[in-house]
Order: sequence, then structure tokens, then C-alpha cells
Amino acid sequence: MKKIFLSFVLCAVAIAASAQIKSIDIKGDLRHDFGLGVGLTTGIVDKIDFAPSFNYYFVDGGHLWTIDADFHYNFNVAQDWTLYPIVGAALINTGAKGAGSTTKFGVDLGGGVKYNVVNNIAIFCEGKYQWFDGFDDSYFSLGVNIGI
Repeated sequence: MKKIFLSFVLCAVAIAASAQIKSIDIKGDLRHDFGLGVGLTTGIVDKIDFAPSFNYYFVDGGHLWTIDADFHYNFNVAQDWTLYPIVGAALINTGAKGAGSTTKFGVDLGGGVKYNVVNNIAIFCEGKYQWFDGFDDSYFSLGVNIGI
């Protein structure tokens, strides 16, 4: 599992390093518990963004965190409005207090909408469905993109 995790991180770093960083993303995630996330949005090619993020959820009696590596295809539907489907990979780590943790690799599918409030600040809402081996879940995120 450590080799998969290391490969996942190295691929994400390589893609982010070769792309132009557009924004820093800060979000609140609503799964069965509340979480906070931070990430980057980078431009790969015209209309395609790569958006890796780290999300930590405040669960009772343990922990749950994810690393997402998502791709967005941007549709500019109106002035300052963008719709985008989401496809990506995810890594989840869960555990209970006093017990070991479990790490699983999965897939993200979803969609989002973004509104440019001012020149370098946008707000967004995303819905995602995540599939992991023996586990799946859906959640919503509300956040802000701060342009660089």
C-alpha cells in the first residue's frame, strides 16, 4: 500500500509541477461528518484543470482523511459562470482510536459549478461520488478559489 501511495503522490506532484497554478482552493466538505479541505487548481490545457486536494473530516472516535486528484473539463456557460464534470482518483485513510488504520485507493466522479465573484476570487460548489474497495460515499463541498 505504501508503494501505491508514493506512486500516487509522485504522479500528482509531477502533473502539478508541469502545469500553471491558477488558484489555491479552501473548502468545507459535508459527508456524514464535516470536513475541511485545501488544494490547488492548475491549468493543464485549455479548458482542462487538475485539482489535487487534501480533506480532513472530524469524525467521532477516529479519523478520516482523503487525498483527491481530480480533473475538471470547464464549460463557460455564462459570464463569470463555469460548469465542470469531475473525474479523478482518491486515496482514503480511516481508523478508530486505539486501532490501526486502513488506506484504500478509489475513483471520484461528480460535477461542480463556479462563479467568479471578482477578478481573482471565485466561489464553487461540488458534488462527488467516491468508490473504494468495499466502501462508497457521496459528499458536497462549498469553497473559494483564490487566484494566484
